[in-house]
Amino acid sequence: MKRLLLLLLCITWVPANASQIIDLSGKGWSFKTTLDTDHRPVSVPHSWLMEKETQRYIGHGLYERDFDLPALPAGKIARLHFDAVYDVAEVWVNGKRIGRHEGGYTPFEFDITQVARVGRNHVVVDVDNTPTLTSIPSLSTGHLSNDPWPEFDTAKATIVGWLPYGGIVRPVRVIIGDSVYIENTKIDAIPDLQTGDATITARVRLRNNGDKVVSAKLSGTIAGLVTSFRPGRIASHSSTTLTWIAKVHHPHLWSVRDPYLYDAELHLGEESSHVRIGVRKIEVRGTELLLNGYVVHLNGANRIGEDAKEGSRESNEIIKRDLSDMLAANMRMMRIAHYPQTEALLRFADEHGILIIAEAGNWGMSSWQLADPGIRTRWKQQMNEMMEMDWNHPSVIAWSVGNEYESYKPEGMDWTRDMRAFTLSLDPTRLITFADRYTGDPSVKKGSDDASAYSDFVCVNIYGNYAAAFDHVHQLYPTKPVFVSEFGKAGETGIHDPERIANITMAMTAVKARPWIIGASLWTWNDYRSFIKGTPANGIRPWGIVTLEREHRDSWKTVQQLFQGELP
Repeated sequence: MKRLLLLLLCITWVPANASQIIDLSGKGWSFKTTLDTDHRPVSVPHSWLMEKETQRYIGHGLYERDFDLPALPAGKIARLHFDAVYDVAEVWVNGKRIGRHEGGYTPFEFDITQVARVGRNHVVVDVDNTPTLTSIPSLSTGHLSNDPWPEFDTAKATIVGWLPYGGIVRPVRVIIGDSVYIENTKIDAIPDLQTGDATITARVRLRNNGDKVVSAKLSGTIAGLVTSFRPGRIASHSSTTLTWIAKVHHPHLWSVRDPYLYDAELHLGEESSHVRIGVRKIEVRGTELLLNGYVVHLNGANRIGEDAKEGSRESNEIIKRDLSDMLAANMRMMRIAHYPQTEALLRFADEHGILIIAEAGNWGMSSWQLADPGIRTRWKQQMNEMMEMDWNHPSVIAWSVGNEYESYKPEGMDWTRDMRAFTLSLDPTRLITFADRYTGDPSVKKGSDDASAYSDFVCVNIYGNYAAAFDHVHQLYPTKPVFVSEFGKAGETGIHDPERIANITMAMTAVKARPWIIGASLWTWNDYRSFIKGTPANGIRPWGIVTLEREHRDSWKTVQQLFQGELP
């Protein structure tokens, strides 16, 4: 099987001019849980599991604050925008419920024009971090948990491996701008490596939140080319997509070795946006992964997105610190986590030539969960939101439809086939995979017995007996590339970790001896907090080559040496 994925990608669309931004991050918020009698002042972004009083609290948290709005000129609207709230958010403005959002890692917003008033306004956000059997991520059935909330039935399910950080975990703002605005941008290109040209296709979705039908005109420059979109008519309170297609002659390609980025600028009325874009071609050919025609053999690590002091607050400084250290350890390709990543992380990957496999939410689902219509709908919503947030990053080369779900059962086969089709219907430019833990199950005797048959390249989570386990995967899928999405060893908490070093060395020796393995992603780069069964009494799972405080273990140097390789 051969699939080509050929694209020019922009990083993101952010209003640059004309829109007025009222920053609601920082101080000014008050917070209480259902266990508290009074509110206390907090600063947003905020993760309540980082506070002593609520460090094991699962439930509802209530955030409130006042903010001032000016009079809105004719044709202007106000949108209340959240970069992320974990996990379920219900929002009120001036006592009126304006909406609900589920999913702790993706942005969302509400038009508050009709409920807002000139001068003082009041916002209330009810946040719930309770994992359930049908949430995304969900409690996984068939295991035990040392859960922190007494009413939970530990005989039926386990919580996910990372903390359910409750709170308004990323910045908040009010955007005052035109009633017609850019809702989403997707820019693809198909470069021809023989001729050196690329065909650019820009699709821009415009939203009209006004009460009249309008004709919208979009223009700009992309990679030095002047764009001229055909004007589009947009009905009130609806969206439309404008498309522009052109050729770029001999573009400078984006690669791991040379992550070259172009500028692009779009103009809509008084507003403009500036993004940076990269041109590259990703391809699966037999058992090889190719980037711009060059064979890829790169390694990396999974990273739990938390800081020892700030929890899940993914500030630009934290991202730069962590990703710089991973880059110094020669980490260049990875399934980095089980959930959507912050914009800053993917921007760093774009600028420094790191390949990312993006994954949304499906962690350890059992067969009945994979077949449940409500869970399927909820996952599609969150996958769609992640893709629209991330699909313009050249660093993202593949979408993963889950991690360690029951892929060897009929429901797992159906999930993978259906979600592959769903994902490709939204973005046909990338590879599709998932992290498989069941290739070694006794029932999997041939490739068609497991859902990795639907993957463009096989991702496997394997711990120990590496050479034999890798060879078994290759026997099942002799014509597919294999990426080791998890491997490693836990247990050694100090700086000296000879057992971890021996385990990593054994795994990488086996990886390098097999050309059909395109790379491996260590579990994990960092130690992390968890409520899952088996976590030490201090609440920290010691899987990392760096500690929770980012101190290097001896294994960090070993990984740096073993992960060296030629950059495509």
